[in-house]
Amino acid sequence: MPKLPEKKRQVRILFIGNSYTHTHDMPAILQKLAEAGGQSLSFEMRAPGGWSLEQHYQDKETRAIIKKGGWDYIVLQDQSQRAAMPIRRVRRQFYRYVRRFNRFIWWHLSPKPRILLYLTWGRKDGDADNRSYFPPVGTFEGMTAMLKERYQTMARRIGASVSPVGPAWAYVRNNHPEIELYQEDGHHPSPEGSYLAACCFYFAIFKKSPAGLAFDFTLKPEVAEKLREAAGMAGMME
Repeated sequence: MPKLPEKKRQVRILFIGNSYTHTHDMPAILQKLAEAGGQSLSFEMRAPGGWSLEQHYQDKETRAIIKKGGWDYIVLQDQSQRAAMPIRRVRRQFYRYVRRFNRFIWWHLSPKPRILLYLTWGRKDGDADNRSYFPPVGTFEGMTAMLKERYQTMARRIGASVSPVGPAWAYVRNNHPEIELYQEDGHHPSPEGSYLAACCFYFAIFKKSPAGLAFDFTLKPEVAEKLREAAGMAGMME
């Protein structure tokens, strides 16, 4: 009797974030990419619009969903500006709450799931709200560089991984400026932006490029292909 193929073990992911996570149901795009790659992935998401990790840490529902357990990965995404502030504020607002989540997960879950930090992108024209207060974030390049430094620093300190969405965003802006990654507000992701984010998570979780995957979401095939390749490039540079 022929041997049946082994069933792929399902990867279970909890996304904790805000609209950068839930826009276009980004985790569902990731799920479809995983299926295209012969993988099995399920997810839950706690992502109210505009929320910070500080709000999540104080929220009973977020704590309860973590304590359900069974997660392979827990994704942490802060409000889009908080990790790109002056370092004293970053220590008080971003670093502090990543550490607190790390401890909370250690205390309540065994084995401990892998923490994956969602390294987000700079706003299209920089952070206009804080440009005069903190000039380094006044451009897309400056804000993206600041986010990259802070997320990578925190990942090293707690032994986490990073999904390099911001660096992939910069790669696309430099190499494929015809692809619009933003909505009209200049900071939320377009369908192309959410697809790029999902591709970066695919690389971060499965440790291989999404370049050859046959799932284009709602995008033109040639656009989706460029975004998959960009995610692979960003992942290999991490």
